Amino acid sequence: MAQKSYDKALFRLVSILSMLTKDERPTISSLAEEFNVSQRTIQLDVYKRLGSFDITKDTFGRLIFREGFDIFGVVGKLRRKARGC
Repeated sequence: MAQKSYDKALFRLVSILSMLTKDERPTISSLAEEFNVSQRTIQLDVYKRLGSFDITKDTFGRLIFREGFDIFGVVGKLRRKARGC
């Protein structure tokens, strides 16, 4: 069964969050190459689709969570928002 485009996008988003959580510090270009998509697609992923997560770049242009960011706090807020609380 062929993978749907939304499956690929979801996998990409979860993978990016996982990399950042593990402090792997990928770049936009390395992610584009790894997932075989354009740099623009990765930029949309990071800055729009993952906009609730405080992602920025370090001095070398690598993606990181902003200092003091708590991924679990954001996940809890998103969960409450989805339930309408």
